[in-house]
Amino acid sequence: MDEANESRQRDFQEWMVTQALADYLGEPGKEDPRRMTWLFALEAETPDGIRSITDMCKFEWAEEIGGGHEVSFKDDDKGKLTLEEFKKKFWTITPDFRYWTKDGTKQLIIEAKGTPKPIGRRDRDQAERYFKYLQDSGFHGAIVYFAPSPQDWLKLLIEKSGNSGIPFGAVDLKDKIIPEVHNELVRVVAMALVQTADLLGQALRFSKTT
Repeated sequence: MDEANESRQRDFQEWMVTQALADYLGEPGKEDPRRMTWLFALEAETPDGIRSITDMCKFEWAEEIGGGHEVSFKDDDKGKLTLEEFKKKFWTITPDFRYWTKDGTKQLIIEAKGTPKPIGRRDRDQAERYFKYLQDSGFHGAIVYFAPSPQDWLKLLIEKSGNSGIPFGAVDLKDKIIPEVHNELVRVVAMALVQTADLLGQALRFSKTT
């Protein structure tokens, strides 16, 4: 593979895309309505064919919808679980994006992945916990992955969904997400390069003193 082709095969780091998407959508409480509508209208590959995120989670974006980027689970998210059970099993979960209706009965969990395929036990355990959470809490909702190879991630979700009946799907990260957030992604990558340059400068200064 020549250098130009190799460059095109590289994926953006996962955190870069999630941060760009978060910047694109807007801060919690200050979201851009048009962009949030775009997010909920995204079509995902599912075992039953192509479905929109709204169709899977059964709610549309509205100003009273709560959630956002990396919103950790709180006591109010326990649903039918006792607080002790909830804290023991799900207290540390922080999806890349999570949204819920005002009455809290419906939730949407979105996880972004930067690799074409699941890379090991961590990915498997994470998916299993998302399904287990929605199943045990009694909330209605959906689990959606944004990934560069949706079919490969869909296989993992099919395996981990079991007989839960929870809707799930995978959205093509490269075709549907990155082109939409390209301006924000440029800024995120540029900032990362600036920080890397600063660290390189510090390293060079230290090397000159030894």
